Amino acid sequence: MTNVIYDIFVKRNNATQALIVKQAPQILAQCCQFANIINDAHNVAQFETKNSEAKAGTDAIREAIMNDGHFAWLYDTKGKPNKKGISKLIMSDAMRKIREGMLFLADENNSDLFMAWAESKPNKSGVCDFANIKKAITPKTEKTKSASNVTESEASATDESATDAKRTPAEFLAWVYKQAMVEFNMDPVEFAQFAESPEGMKIADEFIKAA
Repeated sequence: MTNVIYDIFVKRNNATQALIVKQAPQILAQCCQFANIINDAHNVAQFETKNSEAKAGTDAIREAIMNDGHFAWLYDTKGKPNKKGISKLIMSDAMRKIREGMLFLADENNSDLFMAWAESKPNKSGVCDFANIKKAITPKTEKTKSASNVTESEASATDESATDAKRTPAEFLAWVYKQAMVEFNMDPVEFAQFAESPEGMKIADEFIKAA
């Protein structure tokens, strides 16, 4: 599997916004895959310690990432030798920022914002990294009128717009694909193939018959 995170944010070292928008589903899928590796390491720690709040240590997380292999490139440098003279692989500052960016996008709320931003096809171009992405998808705070200054007609218009703010079929389908990434670590192609598989068609048939 091609690692788009590495290709765009490390190998190129100057990720353009247009490329990030184009590869947004693949970027999000791999961010979720990375987060799952970390979560699995925490789950192991919780099982071994019988403590539901336990967190995996640095060594355990490094081992999990290295064993998976897809994100081993994050460990691009060596730390200071320990008392035994052994230097362990660590992440440089640049790689830690990428790790933080991946975990940020893997969060459900942030992944929704990221996909909405990408689907809006933003016109602004330029060099982009995870820090720029975080800034771009964070909702802008706007000054609002105080409750005493809101007219009755304005309040009515707000209520109507809130009532009409329903997803379109296309938006709902995009949400389904995103959930497949987050919950099952399935990329868009895998999920589309599942939907067209005998099992997927059987589920569709059941709903069609019930309609």
